[in-house]
Amino acid sequence: MNNKTIKNCISYIFVILFISFIIFIKFFEEGDIKEIKKGVISNIPENKYGLYLSSFHANQIADYGRLLSFYDEAVKQNDKDFLGKLLVLHSMNSNSDDIFKLAQEEYKKDKTNIIPVMYISNHYFVKKDYKKSMELLNSIKGKGDNFVIKLLKSWVLMGQKQYDQAKLLLEKDLDDDKNKIFKKYLLMHLAAENEISGDIKKAKQLYEEILKSENINLFDLENISAFFIKQKDKNKAIEIIKDYYKKSPDSVSALSFLKSIENNTYIPSGIDSVNKGMAKAIFDVSNIINFVFTSTQDLTLMYLSMIIELYPEFYMAKLMQAELYKSIGNSELFLSITDSIPTTHYLYITGQLNKILFSSNENNDYNTISNMYEQLALKYPDYPQIYIRMGNFYREKYDYKKSLEAFSQAIKYASDNTLLSNIYFAKAQVYDILKDKENTKLNLEKAYKLNNKTAPFLNYYGYFLIINEIDMDKGILLISEALTKDAFNSYYLDSYGWALFKRGEIEKAINILELAKSINPINPVIINHLADAYWENNRKQEAIYEWQKVLSLKKYDSVTEPIDYKEIKRKINRGL
Repeated sequence: MNNKTIKNCISYIFVILFISFIIFIKFFEEGDIKEIKKGVISNIPENKYGLYLSSFHANQIADYGRLLSFYDEAVKQNDKDFLGKLLVLHSMNSNSDDIFKLAQEEYKKDKTNIIPVMYISNHYFVKKDYKKSMELLNSIKGKGDNFVIKLLKSWVLMGQKQYDQAKLLLEKDLDDDKNKIFKKYLLMHLAAENEISGDIKKAKQLYEEILKSENINLFDLENISAFFIKQKDKNKAIEIIKDYYKKSPDSVSALSFLKSIENNTYIPSGIDSVNKGMAKAIFDVSNIINFVFTSTQDLTLMYLSMIIELYPEFYMAKLMQAELYKSIGNSELFLSITDSIPTTHYLYITGQLNKILFSSNENNDYNTISNMYEQLALKYPDYPQIYIRMGNFYREKYDYKKSLEAFSQAIKYASDNTLLSNIYFAKAQVYDILKDKENTKLNLEKAYKLNNKTAPFLNYYGYFLIINEIDMDKGILLISEALTKDAFNSYYLDSYGWALFKRGEIEKAINILELAKSINPINPVIINHLADAYWENNRKQEAIYEWQKVLSLKKYDSVTEPIDYKEIKRKINRGL
């Protein structure tokens, strides 16, 4: 085939493709694209994901009018997307009656669907119609032995004052191997049910057993602490929260809770009513489902609305609800729910820190965010976590002087060694950015003496000692220890490879640096180190190629270890 024939064929194919493209555009202009240009999607797919994605997108851009239109259209089409519609309703902060009607419609279509059954049953429970609530739960055929159903049934029985039957329902599952992962939850609800029914001795025994659990959370501890305070054992409550705070010293909620007990400002409630018990049950069910499966946001919102309807002062659930609204772009509801937490509650500070972080991400106004942090610190001057957040904010905004001041304030109020070591580490990083080697070294040493054994710290300290040629052997030992905790971390491998290079073990260094690069192929620091090692190993063309790649990756430059790009260009032209 000659060149002229080939050109004619190509031209012919191009014309056909062009005509096809015009027809394609024309076809869609007649339908969906035309509608989208008008800002309306008229043909919503009759399936879960069509409605869900459409409503989710409208929610992201805060177009609540379109959300409602999607919902109306879905109803007209008799769409079965119960969860998708729930997202629409919740996103518009619809009242519970609307959702109840929707749940009833869904239940009529499919009486085996546990989700609408849970909602309808809860609706009757709130109205104290325990008989109807139980009827709904009993209607789930084939799932009567399900842990979730049993847990909910036990609280309905408690509402009916059938205390012995309620406790027996859960006690049967305690020794069942298939319910091992639920044992903590079983014990908690059994303890609460014994407390409500007046068997204080049994409740105390069960609460003591729960304290041995490894996966205990702060809300569990709040319920247990409330029990001991009501039993005139405040010291036991303080001891419980102190133990938790030692394990989670960065938790401002734990510190706030501890202070509220110590200062006698905490009014104990715990699970002292059937409504609170059912709220806690649904809260636990939601956590279990989210742990085992990846639940949709609309389902989680449904659970949270049920919980808050049962127990309006369940502020931990409200915080979760606020964060969920934030994640789907509804900032108005995020802010209003966060601000609904009273200043007297121990979760208030956590909510305000969440609010400041949100404002910081949404608003780059340095003065506004700075003032928000300063006001919170002024109101709660002895909370190190507030100063840590401030220090991190100022560092991100390159105000290193204020960052160091904030970290110094945090040190003043931090009593826990783990928290102190983390603050010294944060200060060291700021001094390192400022090229103040003496203060960097001083703060790293303080953190190390406080037994900071986290992999990021060990790697950072070791690398600092190596690149500044302070103590090569100690540096390598520290990085090696970091690698025992995270063997395939590209940053730790880079540090180790560079240490070998500095010690003259070039072949070994290349092997380690090549592994680091294979894990993180766009990190300019790793590639620069590998290029240097190639050059020293007389692999000059490979070194030049890697240095050229460093220049192309300028946007990935590290703040803590910036690349000298003039030096890279010099190395390309002249080598090391």
